[in-house]
Amino acid sequence: MLAALAAPAYPQQSPKPQESPWAVRAPAALPQGAPTLSALEAAAQKEAEKGTPEQQAFAHKVASAMYSKDFAAMKQLIAPSTLKCIGKNQDFLEDRIKRQLQLPISRNYKLTITKLQSKVLTGSKFATYPLPPTYLMGMQFTAEDGNNDTVNLPIGQENGEWYESQPCPTALGMERFAKLQQMRATERERAKAAATQVKDPVKSQLLALIGKHDNIAAWRVCMASTHYDFPTCRGV
Repeated sequence: MLAALAAPAYPQQSPKPQESPWAVRAPAALPQGAPTLSALEAAAQKEAEKGTPEQQAFAHKVASAMYSKDFAAMKQLIAPSTLKCIGKNQDFLEDRIKRQLQLPISRNYKLTITKLQSKVLTGSKFATYPLPPTYLMGMQFTAEDGNNDTVNLPIGQENGEWYESQPCPTALGMERFAKLQQMRATERERAKAAATQVKDPVKSQLLALIGKHDNIAAWRVCMASTHYDFPTCRGV
């Protein structure tokens, strides 16, 4: 489960875990040796996975904001305590929201709500969690390329409302963020140079996929056709 929170499951090569806290992957299977549930327990668990009406409404807001690439709407879905903690480090928050909005999503999805074990995300020397997540919200959908993908987001409740559980960076976290920004700037320059080398018919194919918001398929085509690595194709 932690791996699912750490990095997107993209083909062949993934970005470094600290680059993205969101996942695009199917939920992990139950580990071998897990206790067998009775029919009644299994039915209750399946019903709970559908989420409460409030959780379903929250998932709808998240999917709508992500699909519309609505930065302001996405920011409103982050816990007030987190926004207060982040304070002046708005560049950190803006980066996280923008990167989340890059993830593919569909308005038609299957919602799965999974209760997290206590203290799954407790923070580190790099970040704290003003709103500790209590559930994992998975939105499974069929991508443009026909594959099934899932956006997994940790969520929690604050003052009776559901919010995304986002980290608040420490001083060390901001130092690491600055280094990541420098690394990404280098990647962008490399991607710009690579983009000039992408010719038709691959270029037209990539533009068509991007127009459909199917970034995953575009990355796959880029890597298969040009043999660039994932960070370069993401930039392209």
